[in-house]
Amino acid sequence: MDDRATEAGFGLLELVVCVALLIAGSVFALALLPSLARASQAQLMRSAATGVARNAIERARAAAAYYPAGAVADPAARAATTADHAWVLAAAATYQAAVRVQHALCASTGETTDVPLTVAQHYDAASDTLTVAVSYPPNPCVPAAQATVSLTAQLAPSAYAPQTQLPAAIADPALQ
Repeated sequence: MDDRATEAGFGLLELVVCVALLIAGSVFALALLPSLARASQAQLMRSAATGVARNAIERARAAAAYYPAGAVADPAARAATTADHAWVLAAAATYQAAVRVQHALCASTGETTDVPLTVAQHYDAASDTLTVAVSYPPNPCVPAAQATVSLTAQLAPSAYAPQTQLPAAIADPALQ
């Protein structure tokens, strides 16, 4: 019996086909990397914009929970000022924020990149709702193209009603 006929293994043609398939798969995977990086970058920017919007809402909730500044010492003026949240929230406000990304974007050499965001807030006193819209560039390398994340929240009533006398053990944060 011939020993070579009973040996199992790969022939040269099979090996060449296997290597060719591996090379083709690697080239295809490398071609996908830039689009995957852009998709990841867009999700990173959307997450950052959502975080900025949530932060703006939480700051508004915190501000609405307290009495106005200590300069309003007159109890009558204080009660009138705190009749609703409008004393602390403007009907509309726009400001610039920035997100510091902890890795280089757009082939920059720095370790961090600051990406500017535009934050627009709208407070509706009648329904006591706050809407925050954050415009961000999904691709920071092309800042002209903007996307928007918008969050709306109903503000809860203040922990203390405007005419409530605070217990002596609880200090008014505005007077500290």
